[in-house]
Amino acid sequence: MVDKKSNQSLKYTEKSIEGKKYKPATKEELTKELKDKKELIKKLGNELLETKKFAQEKENLSKEYLEHLKRLQADFENYKKRQEKKKKEFIEFANEELINKLLSIVDNLERALDSTKNENSIEAISQGINSILKEFYDILNKEGVRPIKAINHKFDPYKHEAIMSFETDKYLEDTVTEEFRKGYYIRSKVLRPAIVKVAVSIKGKKI
Repeated sequence: MVDKKSNQSLKYTEKSIEGKKYKPATKEELTKELKDKKELIKKLGNELLETKKFAQEKENLSKEYLEHLKRLQADFENYKKRQEKKKKEFIEFANEELINKLLSIVDNLERALDSTKNENSIEAISQGINSILKEFYDILNKEGVRPIKAINHKFDPYKHEAIMSFETDKYLEDTVTEEFRKGYYIRSKVLRPAIVKVAVSIKGKKI
C-alpha cells in the first residue's frame, strides 16, 4: 500500500536536493544548453587553432632570426679574415717599400766605400758619409721616426735612461749633461729611450 504522503510528493513539480529546490529541465532548455556548449567547444577549438597558428608563426620567425644571425656571424668572420689579409698585405707592402728605400742607402754606401780606395782626402770621405747619413735621416723622418731631445733637457724616465749621474752645482737638478746613445720616437711613441748622464745637486742623491 502506497503512502498518501509519498503520492502527494510525486505530484510536486519541484524536487528538494540538499535543502534546495530545483525545477526539472525542459527539453527546450536541455537543447539550448547543449547548443551553447557546442558553440563554446567550437569557440575554444577555434581559439586553440589560432593559438597554434600564432605559435607556429613565432617559431618560424625565430628560425628566420636564427638563420639571419648565423649568416651575419658567417659574414663577420669572412670580414675579419679579409681585414686580416689586407692588414698583412699592407704590412708586407710597407716593409717592402721601406726596404727599397734602405737599399738605395746600401748602394750609396757601397759606392762610397769603393771611392775610398782611390780617395786620399779625409774631408771628401767625410762629406760622402754625411750625405748618406742625411739621406738615411730623411727616410726615417718620412717614416715618422725622429730623435728625442736629451742634452740640457730635464731628465724624463719615459724618454731617457740614466746610466750615470754626478754631483755638480753647474747644472740644475736632473739635467741631462751627456748622451751616450740617441733615443727616437716613432710618431708619438718612444721607439727607444736615450741613454744619458744626469746631473744631481751636491746635496741631492744619485740616480
